[in-house]
Amino acid sequence: MSTRRLLLTLLTRMIVNNKRKRTVMKNRLIAAGVGVALAASLSACGSSNSGSSATGTISVVAGENFYGNIVSQIGGSHVKVTSIISDPNTDPHEYESSAKNAADIESARLVVDNGVGYDDFMNQLLQTAPDSNRTVITASKVLGIGGSNPNPHLWYDTAKMPELATAIAADLGKIQPDNAATFRANAAAFTKSLAPITAVIDKIKTKYAGTKIAYTERVPGYLVQAAGLDLGIPASFTQAVEDGDDPSPADTAAFDQALKTHTVKALLYNAQVTDAQTDQLKALATSSGVPIVPVTETMPPTAKDYQAWQLSQAQALLTALGG
Repeated sequence: MSTRRLLLTLLTRMIVNNKRKRTVMKNRLIAAGVGVALAASLSACGSSNSGSSATGTISVVAGENFYGNIVSQIGGSHVKVTSIISDPNTDPHEYESSAKNAADIESARLVVDNGVGYDDFMNQLLQTAPDSNRTVITASKVLGIGGSNPNPHLWYDTAKMPELATAIAADLGKIQPDNAATFRANAAAFTKSLAPITAVIDKIKTKYAGTKIAYTERVPGYLVQAAGLDLGIPASFTQAVEDGDDPSPADTAAFDQALKTHTVKALLYNAQVTDAQTDQLKALATSSGVPIVPVTETMPPTAKDYQAWQLSQAQALLTALGG
């Protein structure tokens, strides 16, 4: 499909986001909102096809910047990666796709997304630009994550990221067979570089297994689980926040009490997606002397790479618990 046809299609197609309902209840492209941008794009667009060759640079689009960073490490100079969500001030659950995103997807030879409802905008973009020559890697499928209401923040499960790296290397190798060995070697190097993160998580588990912590959302859930820590506040509270609903008064009171009495030893706070209620919890943790560990959904622009980002957060958790 040409970019011209794709953008015309987007004028009439609404991109609906997942269940997140906090501020933007649905993620959609509305013609009135993007008409000027689309019109400008339409006037300049011609036809294109998926970008890559057996020897050239492989065009890659990642739904989120942490996946884009991993692809860049594996593909090296053989890939050109565009990450759709990279702004630390953006709530990925409420992201509104743009004409540029659509054009990037159309020209991509490889696409990497998360799945399990986290980045449904990617599915819609892909549906508007079908291409049998394009490869799509969905992290949740590679890692075997599914079922009812899984935690979608898969990249916090660092122990499983080697599986994703292997899949990325394999598909890049299919696109450029001459560089397949390089991609495999880079994936192996990526896997090896995760060792410091594993060491910190193992240290937390050895010293603090069973310790109760709190988090405002399930963002760091896989990290908490790997470290052997327990959730010391109602899971229904975090589910309500994630769904964009108001937690029940009973759950809110239980969360407050856990902070006031130091039943929980740390609060892992989603610094990227906040509202009045989570801000109040952060303030209560501060006044109660409960250490706060900021976590983010996407990789901060100051982070060197995915590994450095995850290592810094694991180290911050260890420090909060007592080192």
